[in-house]
Amino acid sequence: MERNRALDGRDELSSRPARPPDHAAENSALVHLAAVQTGPRENLLEEIARSALALCDAGSAGISLVESVGDSSQFRWFAVAGLCAELRGKTTAWDECPCGITLQAGEPQLFVRPQDWFPSLRFPGVSVPEGLVVPIAADGKQLGALWVMSHNPSRRFDREDVRLLSNLAVFAGAALTVVNERDNGIANDQRHGEFIAMLGHELRNPMAPIDSAIGAAKKLCADNAKAVEVLTVAQRQVRHLRALVDDLLDAARLKHGKLAIRHSDTSFNDITFDAVTTVRHHFDSRRHTLKISGLDAPIPVYADHVRLSQVLGNVLSNAAKYTPAGGTVEMTVGIERLDENQGARGTVTVCVKDNGIGIDSAAQPHIFELFAQSARNHARSDGGLGIGLAVARRMVELHGGTISLQSEGPGTGTAVTLRLPIFRGAQTSVPRDTERENAMPSSVRLLLVDDNPDALMALGLLLELEGHSVNTIDNGRDAIRLISETRPEVAIIDVGMPDVDGFDVARAIRADKGLSGTLLVALTGYAAESDKSRALAAGFDYHLTKPMSLEKLHHIIQNRTELGLGGIV
Repeated sequence: MERNRALDGRDELSSRPARPPDHAAENSALVHLAAVQTGPRENLLEEIARSALALCDAGSAGISLVESVGDSSQFRWFAVAGLCAELRGKTTAWDECPCGITLQAGEPQLFVRPQDWFPSLRFPGVSVPEGLVVPIAADGKQLGALWVMSHNPSRRFDREDVRLLSNLAVFAGAALTVVNERDNGIANDQRHGEFIAMLGHELRNPMAPIDSAIGAAKKLCADNAKAVEVLTVAQRQVRHLRALVDDLLDAARLKHGKLAIRHSDTSFNDITFDAVTTVRHHFDSRRHTLKISGLDAPIPVYADHVRLSQVLGNVLSNAAKYTPAGGTVEMTVGIERLDENQGARGTVTVCVKDNGIGIDSAAQPHIFELFAQSARNHARSDGGLGIGLAVARRMVELHGGTISLQSEGPGTGTAVTLRLPIFRGAQTSVPRDTERENAMPSSVRLLLVDDNPDALMALGLLLELEGHSVNTIDNGRDAIRLISETRPEVAIIDVGMPDVDGFDVARAIRADKGLSGTLLVALTGYAAESDKSRALAAGFDYHLTKPMSLEKLHHIIQNRTELGLGGIV
């Protein structure tokens, strides 16, 4: 109580004459601070402290915010300007700081010779004749305090300093509320993205052995038509589950602006072939008729083959899903050349039209939004997550194109039109040897490395039934030794193993020039571009995501002698 009476400067403040206000300087400071709110939180706090320093002509100024430490509280000097700037980050206990008294009083406090009463303010070579502290509050909660200190006995604070500091404290409370909400949202988004990536990985891990086991069972039961039919259903549903996982990951990338494309010279005919192959089961299961026109001649393009195939697959899949059994889907491809004489460049137009259930006019403006679902038929179990068309639109935009949808309403069907400025008529397209790609590759010596025993057994059996010579090992350290001893032609290595992971294995193998003939394939549940780049940087030739596609592995095996820098599939 004695200390509080000695420190109470309210009577002192009331007896001092107040200097005239400088509203122009105050307004200028507030305008500047309003602009700073869009930046980092620490920058905002520093600028508020600098404004207090300048407006109050103080020797030091700062912001101390309340922190909980167990059952007690303390103040941390988050921002400090002036002579004591090097004390940024300092902490003081609640009962040993003028800020604690100020928050308990709930109003501005002037402290005369505070170093006599607060050992925490006794800084070597620094005198503090006076200190003025005002509370920072927002929504009824005390966040901390804004303070100024004088280091010259001739500088004495007055009621104008109280007014200026109080206004800055009100601004600080409101700004901190906004910035904290923003930063919490960003942190939540980051955690959400990390969770989605981990969820994709964790879902792919069990899907991989299930997919391999189904594939192996189909071959073992090849003479039992009913068993093959049932297993085909299971295989189709695993593919559907994988598509949903891929959609979730793409949604996370889309939300954070991380969707990217890789242009290369390719063929739109091949892109269409891959898309149709991927979604063929949707058409077969519903007995749809798929008519494709405009692909009689090669259409060379400069585009991301994989992503554009994904776009067409999403559009075709939607058409199949929302067309009743026995319906018709028509895909028409055309070219609009920029130079009719040379046929050098132009726009590829694609129209996918179905005679399905159509889309209500109220839903059409939102159909390309993330997680949008039309009211077509919510009872459908395979209606998707409302992600595919949002991802498709972004992929088309990254190619410099547009995508639009037209429907006259329920029962009238839907037409989706893509315009892609990717045609490169002056270049030569190499025809796709689909017969060769669909053919069974020759037998090769394979090594499988995976710490998941179910995945190792199921995939190993499936590849043996495919005619390959397969060795398996469940850890990275023994994998390095086994590769050195057996020199397999292809090593498929799970990257997420404990102790010695797949990246360590790849680096060790690439460090041995005698093992340069072994093709290294990374197998992982992670599918981000950064994961693929890391795999290639470690020495892998290819990166495959779980569950592994046999078609992609066949392609790798058939073309292994032609590989240059390897690739991502």
